[in-house]
Amino acid sequence: MAKKTEITEEEVKHIASLARIILSQEEIKKYKEQLIRIFDYINQISLMKTKKVIETSHPTNITNIFREDEIDDSKILKQEEALSNAVKKKNGYFVVKAIF
Repeated sequence: MAKKTEITEEEVKHIASLARIILSQEEIKKYKEQLIRIFDYINQISLMKTKKVIETSHPTNITNIFREDEIDDSKILKQEEALSNAVKKKNGYFVVKAIF
């Protein structure tokens, strides 16, 4: 039997801060229980005997079919065309707000 996972509320808060989300005390308790169940399940899986199971990157025999990249010059925008409707531009580049 796998050892029961222990997660503190502080660890849940830390995970939330890494994800840049704010959790209420009720959500912290809820996610703590959910994370414990998830990690307990992972621990159970790790105890399975898999030596005879063939390793695979995915469970199906599907393979990707690739084609060579082709450039269609008629669909390429010149820099001036690309920037023509830009709200803000500088030195030939779009200027946008930072997303952080």
